Amino acid sequence: MDNVRDIVNAAQLPRFLNKRVSIVGNVQGVDPSGKSFTLMTTDDATVKVNVTQITGPISGWVEVHGISRGKEILADNYIIFNNENFDSKSYNELCKLLYSVPDIWKTSNGFDDGA
Repeated sequence: MDNVRDIVNAAQLPRFLNKRVSIVGNVQGVDPSGKSFTLMTTDDATVKVNVTQITGPISGWVEVHGISRGKEILADNYIIFNNENFDSKSYNELCKLLYSVPDIWKTSNGFDDGA
């Protein structure tokens, strides 16, 4: 599936090198070329977001979808939040929880299949 991506914070980006990720941060600045912007992520780190072209004003909280390049993201999409009251601490806790529980998405049907 093309839309499957891992939800991460900046500290986790190197773990997902060259994989599809989703990260949230507050826009700190936009490059004058319109080809990148900088985020302060929910774990208080700076991440550069590279885009093809910024098409309009961008500020506040955004969710970025793209490919992890370590401390940078090659973005294919970003969503600007309408709410400035985003709970960044809870989002960051979610990021940590997702990768602290082994096989968090694995489910069991309750039957022993002998495996």
